[in-house]
Amino acid sequence: MRFPAPAISPLYTARRGLSTSVARRVPLLISPKEYKELPRATTLPLDVSWHMPNSPRSAIAEYLSGPRMPGAKRFDLDEVADLALESNPHGLGHMLPTKEVFIEAARKLGIQDDTHVVLYDTIGIFSSPRAAYTFKTFGHDKVSVLNGGLPRWIAEGGEVETGEVQQSGAIESEYKGGQGPKRDWVRSYEQIVENSEKNPSDTSFEVVLDHRPLARFTGEAPEPRPGLSSGHIPNSSPLPFLSYLNPADDKKPYTSFKSLDELKKVLVDGVGGEDKFRELLQKDQGVVFTCGSGMTAAIGWLANELLREKEGKAFKTALYDESWTGYALRQESKIVKGNA
Repeated sequence: MRFPAPAISPLYTARRGLSTSVARRVPLLISPKEYKELPRATTLPLDVSWHMPNSPRSAIAEYLSGPRMPGAKRFDLDEVADLALESNPHGLGHMLPTKEVFIEAARKLGIQDDTHVVLYDTIGIFSSPRAAYTFKTFGHDKVSVLNGGLPRWIAEGGEVETGEVQQSGAIESEYKGGQGPKRDWVRSYEQIVENSEKNPSDTSFEVVLDHRPLARFTGEAPEPRPGLSSGHIPNSSPLPFLSYLNPADDKKPYTSFKSLDELKKVLVDGVGGEDKFRELLQKDQGVVFTCGSGMTAAIGWLANELLREKEGKAFKTALYDESWTGYALRQESKIVKGNA
């Protein structure tokens, strides 16, 4: 697959009404067609696929054997993570790395400070928003998620590679990274507990949206991680991550984000209706996304950022990085069963 490299892609200018002086801005979400319009020299596709611990699929094995996007490199969210026993005593997966770990990974992949990173996964929309959150948290703003991921790329006629990964010859970069990590984008266990004990009418209370399936939130279904109790954090609300997505079907074998209007309605309903939605925006009151392990929580984060990108107004948000796994592992945690 080789595309002509326009001096400035229409995706940067005509589509967004931008001048060449601000052509460095990139959209958060792009289609396969839009990907093909990007300049090859400064664009890097990254496979950021991840599968649930009870899944028989292996993201790395699938990447190595293919199919994969031509020229794609592998960014493993469980390896580019905080693996230190001191800061991650429970051994949780894909916890945000230190800045040093993130920069080292970017350099090994040949990422430059001006590289436009395009992230995709093999489900459609699943783990790619978490990778976008990671890059953005560390100040790399030239990042887009491929809506529909690799399955949509294939369904719409995109060429693929299979077999042995071809070495591109790229050398380790001098990537410096941004000013991250943005600590106000992350919530700790202690902050979540403190928030859960507040009165929801308190203006300092942050709305916590849990993106796990509803039956796990209520405690009716077990967690996929053996021995972990289901249930939910006190004063949190359920908003299953599939609410944001168009489901896969026979004609479109991939999940993808719903329209902007639909995403807005999902968030409006999730926080308690139109009045509450406006109140949160007016008071700049925080919204925290959580899930089973901090992966699909980023789908809500990205939906909110898409609203910010298109409408200029969105919630002040953060992710509870440990999410339910870190919370429920602690014996002292208060676990609520039943509906919110």
